[in-house]
Amino acid sequence: MKKLKLVLISFLFPAFIFAQGGAELVPFAGYMFGGSVKYYEGKLNVQNGLNYGLSVLVPVQKMVDLELNYTRMDKVTASFEPYVGYPAYNPDEFDVVTNYFQIGGVSKFYTGSSVAQPFGSLSLGATWFAPTANENSIYSNYSDVWRFSVVLGLGVKLMFSERVGVMLRGRLMMPMTFSGVSFYAGTGGAGLGYSSWVAPLQGDFNGGLIIKIGGN
Repeated sequence: MKKLKLVLISFLFPAFIFAQGGAELVPFAGYMFGGSVKYYEGKLNVQNGLNYGLSVLVPVQKMVDLELNYTRMDKVTASFEPYVGYPAYNPDEFDVVTNYFQIGGVSKFYTGSSVAQPFGSLSLGATWFAPTANENSIYSNYSDVWRFSVVLGLGVKLMFSERVGVMLRGRLMMPMTFSGVSFYAGTGGAGLGYSSWVAPLQGDFNGGLIIKIGGN
């Protein structure tokens, strides 16, 4: 928990510096889909669960806001099921906490004074998976995993006044695993390439209270 607090302070503090001219704070809660990862030896499944977090939206243009977002899904069960033919690997269960740290943009689809304001969002950042053994675990030691991640979202703001509203959004959350880098050369030229995949593919639906601070 102490490590998480330090990461959050260092991550969100710059947003409050940039937000001196006005910003929107959006504490939110929702439901998150845990996803799964297929390995050669077996399949890892992460349960779905409730999540919560905070977005800080800072206007940078008329149609675009800068967003700093922290999302957390508290302890859920993950299970590993080995495929037939891999007797050296045992089925196992453990608990995992998922944390997303993202920075990106929120783009409005149109301007105006309408109560409903649809938008799209794109952000980049890091995902921190923090596993721990539970009473059903075979193994006792698990290591934290960090992944580069991309998050896409679609949603709508419902503004009931100039300073208070509700934000509803669905997101596709994609932690990336990079498997390697390769160099190739031939008659068609030469280049550098790498391979990667999403693991696990996650997503959520959430709603939050918009509180506008500062500004006019």
